[in-house]
Amino acid sequence: MPDNVRTNRPAPRTRKESLAPDKSPGSSGAGVTGASILLEGVTKSYGGGAPAVDQLTLEIPAGQTVMFVGPSGCGKTTTLKMINRLIEPTRGRIVIDGEDVTGMNGDELRRRIGYVVQAGGLLPHMTVGANVGLVPRMLRWSRQRVAERVDELLDLVSLDPAEYRDRFPRELSGGQQQRVGVARALAADPPVLLMDEPFGAVDPITRQRLQEELVNIQNELHKTVVFVTHDFDEAVMLGDWIVIFNNGAQIMQYDTPEQILASPSNEFVEDFIGSGAGLMQLGLTRVAEVPLREAVTAHVGDDSREVERRLREAGGGRAVVLDRRDRPVGWASSRQILRAATVQVDDDQDFPAVGARSTLDDALNTMLLAGSTQAVVHGSRQRYLGVITVSTVIKAIEQASSRAPDEAAAAPLGHNSGATADGGADTADAAGTAARGGTAGTTGSPAVHTAGAVPRQPAGGAGDAPGGEGR
Repeated sequence: MPDNVRTNRPAPRTRKESLAPDKSPGSSGAGVTGASILLEGVTKSYGGGAPAVDQLTLEIPAGQTVMFVGPSGCGKTTTLKMINRLIEPTRGRIVIDGEDVTGMNGDELRRRIGYVVQAGGLLPHMTVGANVGLVPRMLRWSRQRVAERVDELLDLVSLDPAEYRDRFPRELSGGQQQRVGVARALAADPPVLLMDEPFGAVDPITRQRLQEELVNIQNELHKTVVFVTHDFDEAVMLGDWIVIFNNGAQIMQYDTPEQILASPSNEFVEDFIGSGAGLMQLGLTRVAEVPLREAVTAHVGDDSREVERRLREAGGGRAVVLDRRDRPVGWASSRQILRAATVQVDDDQDFPAVGARSTLDDALNTMLLAGSTQAVVHGSRQRYLGVITVSTVIKAIEQASSRAPDEAAAAPLGHNSGATADGGADTADAAGTAARGGTAGTTGSPAVHTAGAVPRQPAGGAGDAPGGEGR
């Protein structure tokens, strides 16, 4: 595996690890992680037309993020909504953590699966705290337990509980509403989180921050996340696996972001990815994988002269100012620091910042847009980690380029799947390549099959891939 490719995805949970004390899907017991999902021979038809989803069998590994992408009307949102049965399948089974939930009471099932939509879908007459605590109250949690969970989750999504729990949705920005929506979806500690284009209605800067926060949250909680998006860049950034659908939820390819970019299975996938696949490869290297520069730090309220002295001894420049939770809130030069007896920062200061799980592409774009040669890096719960510079990004790109020729020979060949009979000659050729298998030692992918498709042949052997079968 190339050094510049993500290799730190959480391994799939075994069934034993993913079970809570209450083994029903989405149990609110402590320690719940992801649950596996299996759609088996699922079809959704409306009237006499072509099915919206046609005989789809798809396994989603526990504890990982699977992105659904494809053109409008291809069936990806319909597939998502059949998992929690907002849309009832015409035929087929849905299995969560080994339990067939196709016949379960739909309301009970949905209380046990997190669901996030655009703008959070918040109830406008309820406070933030009441919105977040809605499902736990329906599950008859105690008042104290609900209150503790609300504060815990607001902190998780970087909203100060004391400041936000009593506000109403109309008093929040779009990004804050979306954070509350994520917190509400996680409130009952469900093993499965469904996200239907949740960041599609916010501005690009807020969108990037929300994406970074989701990556940080998932890195901490390891839920099973199924995420629908039209944005392939978003799929590459967030996904452990990407499913590319065509009409009727026909799977064109189901693979890791790296393999889809390196080995698109057919012309449809190539066209869907577009001409920027080479640049997208840069988006597979995380900020956390490159060395960060140490900077002088100061907390709001620190003695200004002491901070200025440390800054001078470090050779000048600017200090990173942190709040009481060690979250970066701005930069301050010596002159700015000495304006008052204690360190202060302008409330409206806009400074470049990226998450540790952001890509180098994101970091470079952030710095260029801000007209800066460096950006602050934060990790879990927005806590400060260090500083990344333009020169660090350029060096990483140069190193990746110099490694490329040697690594090309070792890269998996023809490691794609899900090509359908509708895809034409190119699809058939790609399917034949997939059937012959990839390079030995490559991690196997989840099993997928759509009617007329060639099922994936895991390169690492059958034992590497979760099971699944065509129908």
